[in-house]
Amino acid sequence: MSRYVIIGASAAGLGAAEVIRPRDPKSSVTLISDEAYRPYSRPLLTYLLSGEVQPEKVWLRAPDYFQKWGLETILGDKVVQVDAGAREVRLASGRVAPYDGLLIASGARPRLPGIPGEDLPMVFTLRTLADWRRLDACLPEAGVVTVVGAGAVGLKAAEALTRRGLTVNLLEMGPHPLPQLLDPFSARLLQDALAGWGIRLHCHTRPLAVIADRGRVRGLALDDNREIPTDAVIFAVGVEPNVEFLAGAGLTESGGVVVDDYLQTADPLIYAAGDCVFPHHLLTGRRGAYQIWPAAVEQGRIAGANLTGARVRYRGLLPQNSISLRDFHLITGGLGPQETGDCEVSEELDEARGQYRRLAFKQGRLVGVTLVGDIGDAGIYFAIMANHLPVDQLAADPRAFPPETVEHIQALIKWGKKPVRVIETPVYEYA
Repeated sequence: MSRYVIIGASAAGLGAAEVIRPRDPKSSVTLISDEAYRPYSRPLLTYLLSGEVQPEKVWLRAPDYFQKWGLETILGDKVVQVDAGAREVRLASGRVAPYDGLLIASGARPRLPGIPGEDLPMVFTLRTLADWRRLDACLPEAGVVTVVGAGAVGLKAAEALTRRGLTVNLLEMGPHPLPQLLDPFSARLLQDALAGWGIRLHCHTRPLAVIADRGRVRGLALDDNREIPTDAVIFAVGVEPNVEFLAGAGLTESGGVVVDDYLQTADPLIYAAGDCVFPHHLLTGRRGAYQIWPAAVEQGRIAGANLTGARVRYRGLLPQNSISLRDFHLITGGLGPQETGDCEVSEELDEARGQYRRLAFKQGRLVGVTLVGDIGDAGIYFAIMANHLPVDQLAADPRAFPPETVEHIQALIKWGKKPVRVIETPVYEYA
């Protein structure tokens, strides 16, 4: 009987387990998590914070899920070492989990800026269910909250706090929110929305210290010699892979697990998936950190299949980001504005309606999309990019396409680009 061990019980870990179990029904499958909870939806944490979602809605699986699937679990115990020679995973409690095949799906943890005061009681991150519970319990003591970092988590947290009647500052050291994803036009629409919700945005700003008075947070010192009064601070300045237990194993580089196109590490018995790996970009081939929930699920399923003898190649990750806050809707995909300096870019802005579209083309192919407001075209654009379809050649009559795609085709023609063919993103087979 084969013994599979999965370090991590979130998106990638679950994806792997649910492929391994039917492919190898007689095997033992053990999921290990340092969190004491059954799997939950991390993207819903900010909705818990706002009160839009109740705690019972956050669970990904039923309480009897593990039993029904025949999966063993070790929850609330931290992995401290992988002994590849002995084929064992060692835990903080002293327990040992032997394996014949191992998946590292350990995810990532919040990054902190390393400034004085970041360990004070009213300073938070928002990555885990425990983080939310601690923050939620302390918020009644706060009137003003400062969120540091205007990425996706920071934006969602800031908006959620306004729903609870709090005064919110949002700090970003870049020129505008989501600096890696947005150009100045789309950023302006987002900034207008933030202002309308009462969020005080401070850009080109870096915190130097959390200021306290008798152990209580009272402000944040900034690098422009200002001090912002605040009762609490939430750091949302990115994450870093949980790979410290792999020290000396020769499986990591630049802080992430190194994998090949089959998500296999340098050890043939060990695979990795999710936020702890640096997958390659589908369009550029470059490896990088892309913490995207659906991508983690897909990687987990492929790694699980390959652990059980399949040979499924991971095509690469097409970055996709979707943010919906009240009546503001944003989707980006492919290359961001900072990566499209050598591309042909078409832009259309309707500021009165709060709508914007930016398409970037390179060598006759669509490589980047930004949509604000009207995001209905996103799916077809992503399919075009994922399948490397040339959009600068003459197309067949758009009437030959399915009715639901005609509007998207016509939109591209309007920009002087005609897609040759539109197909769905491929579905992986695990046989």
